[in-house]
Formats: sequence, structure tokens, C-alpha cells
Amino acid sequence: MIDRDHSDPVGPAEFTEQDLAIATLVGRYIERREARQPPCAHDLFAVAAELGDTAVDALRTVLACYEAMRATEDLAP
Repeated sequence: MIDRDHSDPVGPAEFTEQDLAIATLVGRYIERREARQPPCAHDLFAVAAELGDTAVDALRTVLACYEAMRATEDLAP
């Protein structure tokens, strides 16, 4: 049977400083791409590297997903 009375409700997500920094870097990347300017990803990765390898990996993953979404949109009629 499913217990519908949760004693430990899930609250809003708490973001770390690293999460917020990565979100900011992704925002900069998107702003540049949308303005048809060079995204200068190497600069953004350098900033992420100051936060550690995990931040670089996370930024790389999010940017790859963003570019994949853009490519899919470009193929749509």
C-alpha cells in the first residue's frame, strides 16, 4: 500500500554557491550565442576551473545539452 501521508515532505531545492556560479556562466554563454557573438567558452571554463573539476564537468555537460537542443531546433521544420 502507498503511504500518502509523508512525514518528510520534499521542500524547495537549495542551491550551492557552485550551482549558482554555473547557472551564471551558462547564462553568459546563452546571452552571447543569442546575440550572435562568439560564446568564448574557454573563458567560461577558466572561471569554472576556479571552482574545481566538478564545476568544469557540470558546465561542460549543461553547455553540451544546450547545444544539442539548439541543433534539434534548427532541424525542425
